Amino acid sequence: MAITMELEESTSDSKLHKESVSKKELRPLSAVSYSRSDHGPETTSSIEQLKQYKSWVSNERWNELKKIADSAMKERKVFMIKGGGFPAVRRALLKRGWIEKYESHKVRHPPANIDPKKVTDKELTKVERMILYKFMEHHSVDFLWTSKRDKYDWLLSNKEVIISRFSRSIFTTKEGLTTSLTQMHWYTEPGIALTNFPRCYNIHNSDNLEEFIEDFRITACISIVKWFCSSVHTNKETEFITNQGKVPFSAIEFAISRINEYVTFCNHKDIDDVEDQVPHIWEHEWDLFLTHHYLLVHEKAKFVDDNNVNIRQLEKKASKVLAAVAKFWPQIDIDGFLNIWIVKPGNKCRGKGIQLMNNIKDIIGLINIPAQKNRYVVQKYIENPLVIYNTKFDIRQWFLITNCQPLTIWMYKDSYLRFSSQIFSLSNYHESVHLTNNAVQTKYKNTGDRDKALPDENMWDCHSFKAYLRQIGKYELWDTKIYPGIKQSLIGAMLACQEAMDKRQNSFELYGADFMLTEDFTPWLIEINSSPDLAPTTSVTARLCPQCLEDVIKVVLDRRHNLDADTGTFELAYKQIIPKALAYLGLSLCINGKRLLKKQKERKHEHRSVTTLALRTISGDTIEDPLQPVPPEYNGPIITDFLTWLNPYDTLPTNKDGILLGPKDSLMDSRKTRKKSRI
Repeated sequence: MAITMELEESTSDSKLHKESVSKKELRPLSAVSYSRSDHGPETTSSIEQLKQYKSWVSNERWNELKKIADSAMKERKVFMIKGGGFPAVRRALLKRGWIEKYESHKVRHPPANIDPKKVTDKELTKVERMILYKFMEHHSVDFLWTSKRDKYDWLLSNKEVIISRFSRSIFTTKEGLTTSLTQMHWYTEPGIALTNFPRCYNIHNSDNLEEFIEDFRITACISIVKWFCSSVHTNKETEFITNQGKVPFSAIEFAISRINEYVTFCNHKDIDDVEDQVPHIWEHEWDLFLTHHYLLVHEKAKFVDDNNVNIRQLEKKASKVLAAVAKFWPQIDIDGFLNIWIVKPGNKCRGKGIQLMNNIKDIIGLINIPAQKNRYVVQKYIENPLVIYNTKFDIRQWFLITNCQPLTIWMYKDSYLRFSSQIFSLSNYHESVHLTNNAVQTKYKNTGDRDKALPDENMWDCHSFKAYLRQIGKYELWDTKIYPGIKQSLIGAMLACQEAMDKRQNSFELYGADFMLTEDFTPWLIEINSSPDLAPTTSVTARLCPQCLEDVIKVVLDRRHNLDADTGTFELAYKQIIPKALAYLGLSLCINGKRLLKKQKERKHEHRSVTTLALRTISGDTIEDPLQPVPPEYNGPIITDFLTWLNPYDTLPTNKDGILLGPKDSLMDSRKTRKKSRI
């Protein structure tokens, strides 16, 4: 049987190997859960390599290295960093007594024609590392830090191995986050989980595309009405009305009618409307209206002078409809006047392929390009962002998930701001103005028109931002609104995505979330990134990134053995409490109450002191008989006939005092009779 199992395991292993070769993937043989017993004794090539390494070190040092390797394997302190980099993680683990095991393809053999006595300390250190690798070659790593989601790490590794990635994190893609947050309203809890997320659509899906088209049109209606009210309040009539105008006032009437229809729909007042009473809006009518909207808000066109239109009454009507729709349009403040949408490829990062658009035909035409491989998402652009010295910025916030069931979220209290290199403008759609990703901004030089108070590296840490808030008299907003809002947004988003998360217990992952602030200092979640950039590209990240990685190790390893251990700058933001399910004790049916009997009718020539047996009927008036004994409480299934059989006194005639009128021997006869009837 043992031989058969070994053959089956080897067969399945070879199948995995063929699949990896066919897909041009490298199996991480040095990271999988193999032991020496699985492979038998060391091969001849390994022994020869060990002999070659041994000539480079003394016997004492050789024995020391052997002792170090054995101790690390015994104490389960062997780690591997796949893909290179992350020196802060390596330093943190080595400081805690862990031993690094290199990937197999990084192993280098010592040169053959060099005298070991003349080698440098650096070369000797490399040799000692290779010797340690050879000692641990067939030992599974206990801690794996990886930047890729290699399926073999989860397929072949031991479940006790600590891995720095989850096998599934769909919310790290724009498409996955959009799909997950459609269920966000079920997890909203004021003060704990409340996510502000600009409405977003996966437009490759036909249903979502229809929803987006409807949203785009209603947004245009609300935008043009807001623009009209603002123009009436701030400008003279002669500034937006001329005889040579291009847009009739019917465009405002059209928008008001469509908004009223939307409010009626949201109030469910359209249920009883007959189809003939609901006006049908044709496609060419929408096209004409969207053209008028574009002319007014983008090209600064003017209205045609019309003496039949009362501007003040139309403005009051528009203000009234805006107040009515605000209840059902919670993102009315971020919409602005221009109806700008940001189009993103669903599977790309670092700002690649992102465009700003305001024409629905251009957006639909983008996804209808022949042989189109990208799947786009469309997100409403925040038209009223908070700007610092007329420059747009966003906030990069790190957070750590150490468990998905129960959900455990750690927030990093130090975040940083990323600035654009250009002055903010809603009339210029270039990426250097609107995309604050460091990968995008490094391609452009800072414009000379920027304020000198802005950093040349286009980054601030949160402490510099707090100093700016103090300068403008808003210092308290970071602790009372901005940071709590970021925390609540991430908790709400993770709760909405929890069902699709990986439930592996010994996995953790560090994520980077991007937030925008609106003019009222409200944080809005834009996207969540896996493998956030932790390279020291600026003086800000050179200080924060190593510190963050060191603190990750504190949370993941130190706190595992000591709940009171220092967690650095991480704070426990949320730990889900899952109530324990009650133990299943089987069926326990019970009926509580008193027995009801049919009301007795007095018969002529019948002695009134005799109580006859009440017949069970389905219908008829029933009354409670106080003379009948109440059966004791029973915790199992109750069968009335069975209880009657247990208590035969109920079937015998008694007088008004409850004394039996028949002989006691009739009890046995009654039981025998009932037993025969059952048989």
